[in-house]
Amino acid sequence: MTAAGSALLGNVDEPSGEVTFSAWIRLRGWVFAPSGKHVTLRVTAGGGSVAEFSAGQDRPDVAAVYAGSPHAARSGFDACLPKSRMPDEPHFVLRVEAFTDDASAVLAQIPVTWVPESAVCHARGDYREVWNRVATSYEEARISVCGTADLNEYDESGTVTAEAIRCLTRIQPSDTVLEIGCGTGRIARHLAAHCGRWIGADVSLNMLGYAKEALKGFPNVEWHVLTGSDLHGFADASLDVVYSSAVFMHLEEWDRWRYVSEMYRVLRPGGRAYYDNFNLLGDQGWDFFLAMSRLDPINRPANISKSSTPQELERYALQAGFEILRIVPNRLWVQLAALKPPLR
Repeated sequence: MTAAGSALLGNVDEPSGEVTFSAWIRLRGWVFAPSGKHVTLRVTAGGGSVAEFSAGQDRPDVAAVYAGSPHAARSGFDACLPKSRMPDEPHFVLRVEAFTDDASAVLAQIPVTWVPESAVCHARGDYREVWNRVATSYEEARISVCGTADLNEYDESGTVTAEAIRCLTRIQPSDTVLEIGCGTGRIARHLAAHCGRWIGADVSLNMLGYAKEALKGFPNVEWHVLTGSDLHGFADASLDVVYSSAVFMHLEEWDRWRYVSEMYRVLRPGGRAYYDNFNLLGDQGWDFFLAMSRLDPINRPANISKSSTPQELERYALQAGFEILRIVPNRLWVQLAALKPPLR
């Protein structure tokens, strides 16, 4: 957007069009006056004021485009507009204007639909329905489990995770190994050949279909449909290794605990367990957490990622009866490997 005589330059990046919300709207963009004059942003709706603030956040992308203007570098704004400041109407227009002492410009006029928060229903706990819905195509399934459609990145992440699990759980060629939440077979493709018997379990039949295709050349694989909260169908003390990667982030905390206690049940004495999540205490994990926090409740997908701390994951293992082999926290992830104590 440019104002008359280029007295103001700016843009609203988010929202980029019509928006539906329940609790708040995130307003993000940039604006500056090439003259260096102070810029005020004013947001109105239904004839009333919603918010008034100034830009001033770092925007290196804008600075790169407007390299000749020193004021572009700190032109960013990022505001959360609560429903309490907006009209008590289901439909209205959010108007975003920028002002200096001698110029003004409309940055955006955004059509808005409000849905009461009480009407927001995310069936997160209906894991089968959630994961079948996000896996209607192989590409969608890969994105939902790995966050990328790039096949090279997808394959590399599977290789790295499989190697970490092998090392941390000390998988042996004779072991019977279970993966909880095998998804598309991203990890198993690089791990199944290193054990005697590999079992892929998932709550989603769609996911299992993609995994079966990915591992069709392996003679030692089996498949199991999960209920969503336990390991029904697996006998006590029947497995050597149970692991679950990039799954706990999609589970409620109670179900994380249920799976850890079930891991203990189905492992033989001396068996090993592995699980992980993105790390709330890591700087990259915190950044990811903040990104998720900015989503209005109605726009949070049912499979949205939720963090853990090293202490949380350790607590599950110890309460279940495991001995900790290793906890590996880093900037984004926390990984835990545990041992079911051998019989004395």
